[in-house]
Formats: sequence, C-alpha cells, structure tokens
Amino acid sequence: MSDHAAIQALLSLSAAGLLDAAQERQVRTHAQECAACAADLDVYGALAGGLRTLPAPQTPPWLVARTAALLAAETDRRHGARLAAACSVFALAFVLLAAITLYVLVGANAAIGWLLWGGITSVGGAVSALVLNSQRRLERNSL
Repeated sequence: MSDHAAIQALLSLSAAGLLDAAQERQVRTHAQECAACAADLDVYGALAGGLRTLPAPQTPPWLVARTAALLAAETDRRHGARLAAACSVFALAFVLLAAITLYVLVGANAAIGWLLWGGITSVGGAVSALVLNSQRRLERNSL
C-alpha cells in the first residue's frame, strides 16, 4: 500500500479525532501537500461535526436490565464452574487419601471397595451436574 493510500485510510479517523499524535501529525503533513486529501479531510470533518450534533439514542430500560441479567448469569456460570472444579479436585484427593489409609490399615480389599464406591458416586455426581447445567443453559437461552 502506498503512502497516499495509507493516509487516505486514516482521513476519516483523523476527522473523528481517533488517531494518536504521531498518526495525526502524519495525516496533517500529508494533507498540507495533497489537495485531494485536504479536501477529503474537510468533508470528513464536516460530517463528523454534524454527527456530533445529533442526539444520541437512549437505551431502552428493558434492554439494560436484560443485558445486566445475562452478564450476571454468565458470571454466575463461571464462578459455578470454578467451584465445581475445585470441589472435584478436593473430592478426588479425599477418595485417594482415604483409599491409601484403608489399604495401610485394613488391606487391599477395603481400599478397592472404597475406590469403587468413590468412583461410582463420583460418576453419578458428574452426570447429575451435567444434566443440571444443561437444564440451566436451556433456561438461560429461553430468556
């Protein structure tokens, strides 16, 4: 892309006041040397000035409330996922430590039985959590 083409791409941003100081200086220097870009910059400046005078539409209260509710639900979902992960790690550590303790105190049969019981209940809990999460997702999508 040539220098002229790069400056043309920045003209509207300059008129809106959205460029940093270095880019703004580059556009102004080029506009002093190029009559076509200076004219385009004047047109964009007039358009930007006109747009600034227009009244800004107000966001409907129901949209603000719904957006806030969706953001709160998403935050709640993320916090719930972190809590579930932490609880899962804790439960896994507890089951393994209890199995090791049973193995040392009672023997291999008790440890294997504990691991089987812990595994079955953990899988059941995980399936329940997935079902509840999918149910909540359906409820959130119906908002």
